Amino acid sequence: MPKEIVGEEEVTLPQVKKLLSKRGKESELSFQQSITFEHASTFAKMAPAVATKLVARLMKNYNLSRFQAVQIVNIAPVNVEELKTILDTKSTDLTEEQQLEIVGVVESNRS
Repeated sequence: MPKEIVGEEEVTLPQVKKLLSKRGKESELSFQQSITFEHASTFAKMAPAVATKLVARLMKNYNLSRFQAVQIVNIAPVNVEELKTILDTKSTDLTEEQQLEIVGVVESNRS
């Protein structure tokens, strides 16, 4: 019987990796969970605690939605062009300077 869904929230790849790693220690992962864990392990670019703090910082300092902040952390853009592919520039009021700041902040938090 499936477990009851009690809530939904976007989470970063480092958080997914941490959650599935913990679950894997408790019991065997399902096929889908194993594939997801492998993907998260390959593409997570920072520690879970750093990712959580960075999401909160991006939301607070740049008025981004949680979805946008999580995507930025997951992709960890290395230049403004990559950042622009993540953001809908029509729906954000970010200046070029703020976009450069975001790229710099992400770069400094990559592991």
